[in-house]
Amino acid sequence: MTLLIGGGLAVAVVGGMFGVGGPLLTVPLLVAIGTPMLSALAAAQVQSVVISSVGTLGYLSQGSIDWTLVALVGIPELCGVLIGWKIARTVPPHHLKRAMIAALLVLVPFAALHS
Repeated sequence: MTLLIGGGLAVAVVGGMFGVGGPLLTVPLLVAIGTPMLSALAAAQVQSVVISSVGTLGYLSQGSIDWTLVALVGIPELCGVLIGWKIARTVPPHHLKRAMIAALLVLVPFAALHS
């Protein structure tokens, strides 16, 4: 339980600092401590909604939201999440886990080189 609380706090701090977190960090953490893949995905998505809502209110209060950018990025992301949800429910969990590891191995160097 302490590991989950500490991990959640760490994910939230990183998310607040860099805008990265939520499922990107939570799913690997939950899977690493033995949570089944689909349960980890579901928990991370719900957590993402809560955290995004709080962050949105903060940025909204500062007048920092570019609504055109929100639409240009958000609408395709919404479609992608729906497609990803359907795929995640049909792919065996061990394949999802391997795909997650592959995605992280591609994203980490990309983020490091382009920051």
